[in-house]
Parts: sequence; structure tokens; C-alpha cells
Amino acid sequence: MKKRNLFLAVLLVLSVLLAACSKPPSSSEGASSNGGSEGEAEAESYVIKMGHAASQDHFAQDSAEKFKELVETNSDGKITVEIYPNGQLGGEREMVEAIQLGNLTMAFPSSAVLVAFSPSMAVWDLPYLFKDHETAHRVLDGEVGQEILDSLSDKGIKGLVYWENGFRHLTNNKGPIANVDDMKGLKIRTLESPMQIKFWSATGANATPIAFTELYAALQQGTVDAQETPLSLMYSMKFYEVQKHLSLTGHLYSPWPVLINQNFYDSLPEDLQKVVMDAAVETRDYNRQLSQEDEAASLDLLTGEGMEYTELTDEQKKGFQEAMSTVYEDVKAEVGADIFDRLMEDVGL
Repeated sequence: MKKRNLFLAVLLVLSVLLAACSKPPSSSEGASSNGGSEGEAEAESYVIKMGHAASQDHFAQDSAEKFKELVETNSDGKITVEIYPNGQLGGEREMVEAIQLGNLTMAFPSSAVLVAFSPSMAVWDLPYLFKDHETAHRVLDGEVGQEILDSLSDKGIKGLVYWENGFRHLTNNKGPIANVDDMKGLKIRTLESPMQIKFWSATGANATPIAFTELYAALQQGTVDAQETPLSLMYSMKFYEVQKHLSLTGHLYSPWPVLINQNFYDSLPEDLQKVVMDAAVETRDYNRQLSQEDEAASLDLLTGEGMEYTELTDEQKKGFQEAMSTVYEDVKAEVGADIFDRLMEDVGL
């Protein structure tokens, strides 16, 4: 009888232990309380860490803050956005790699640095591809633009939309540049893009890739004589302090692909995925308006700081275009005839 009672007691203890082990946890990792009554399901909260390389005075920061406002408001506080400007989290290449690894959630780098992650991004390095903002927006927001964004997905990166950096122009500290012949021997900083190195070399310049976060110091120390960025970026980064001459070449339209870690995006409930995507689209329209307003104002600001500028004629721009056009066949070979030919049809070239 005693043995039977002992056996029943052991069974009872085992049953209690098994029940305790099978009990589900009260909340998942990273969850935060929604302030409801006891027993109410706890709500998940998410943090988006967003980095960019521009200064806090640039409209890039205004764009990021607009995105933050929209996401936090429309998610009812379920998503918090933290913004890290001025290359605080590294150069653009480093930020893209951090997104891949999941150490950074979002960024909007220059498209040129993305060629290392998707060869098709090289199409945005084609000089004189877009004749105006409207053509650029139509193509970027269209089928070809989306296809190129989607090409990043197998690298752990989701491309949301394209924001705008603007048309790029040339500055230097040697003398006025109006013709392609004036480029000979000029040491110019380029983006980290093989195609950009090639088309600047085709003008006779000595092209050197330098991270944007290191550019001011490189100009100040004479490591390079020249650089090329949109006007608003020249002003916000105070390049007028180390560059004397500005040439309005308009040689390249620079988009900002807005990137997010694929796993993070996929982990969001569908309603929050929509919040993030809708915010990226609404911010895109706001960003493009800011970009064009800043571009119009920046020329006066730069000349007010003592920069001398040269406005190129159509014939002078044509000389740059003809010298740089050698990269078109290289890009076609890199990205494939299908997407290249569809792009040429879209832009009317």
C-alpha cells in the first residue's frame, strides 16, 4: 500500500512539473506593455534606426524627420524612429553593409555605392541620363525603377522608394571650368563607383573615390582639387570654404534609394508594413519638393559665400556628354540589354 501511495505521489509531482514547463511565456522578446488591464495581450513595439551621411542642416535631415513623424503617428507609437545624421554610423557603404547584417534598420545612400550590391544600380550612374526632374521621377517611380530596387532583396535589403539628392555639379580650387578640355589633370573625388571613375577619367581628370564623410578634409588638405555634388549639399557641407570655382554641369541626377533591412520589414505585421511604405512614399513627395527649393536657393547662398560660378552652354555640356558617353556600353554589358534598352526607351534616348 505504501509503495502504491509513493508511486502516485511521484506521478503527481511529474504532472505539476510538466504543466509548468509547457506554460507559454507572458510576453515575447522585445514586447512592451500597452498599458491595458491585467491579462490583456501585450503589444509589440519596434525601433527603426535610420542613418544618413548629410549634415543636420541639409534637407536630408528634414526628410528623415518627416518620415519619423509619419511612421510614429500612423503606427500609434508602435514604431519609434531614431535618426543618426552626418555619417555618425559610418560612411554610406558601411551603412548599407550594416543594414545587411541587421545592425542598422534603414538608410538612404547615394545609388552609386549600391552597385557593389546590385549591378543594375549602375544605370543611375549614366551621365546626362535625365534631362529634367520630371523625367527622373517618372522613370524612378516606374517599372524599371522598381525592378532595380527589387534587385536588392536577395542581399537582405528591401528597397522602398527613391528620394532625391538632386542634379550634381562640379566645383574645384584650380580655376574656372567651362569645357571638357579644362578637366585635364584635375584631381577629382568621385563616389565609390567604377562607372563614375571611368567617365571622369574619360574627361582627362584623375578620379579618386573617397568616402563622403572624408571629403571636406580631402579638399582642405589638397588630396583632391575638385568634387561634384548637388548645390544644396555643397552649401550644407560648407564646401565653399575649401572650393573657389563652381561649374553648373548638371552631369548626373542623383537619387537616394530608401533601404530597409528585409528581415525587419518582413517581421512587421501587414498593417505596420503599410505604415512604413506609405510614409516612405509621402516623404518622397515632400523630399523632392524640398530638394528643388533648396537647389534654387543654394546657388545664391554659395555665391554669397564667395564662390565664382560658370554656367555652361548646351554646346559645352555636349562636350562633357560626348566624353563621358563611353560608359554607356559598359553599363549595358553590366546590367544586361533588356533592362538597359527599356530604360533608354523610357528616357527617350
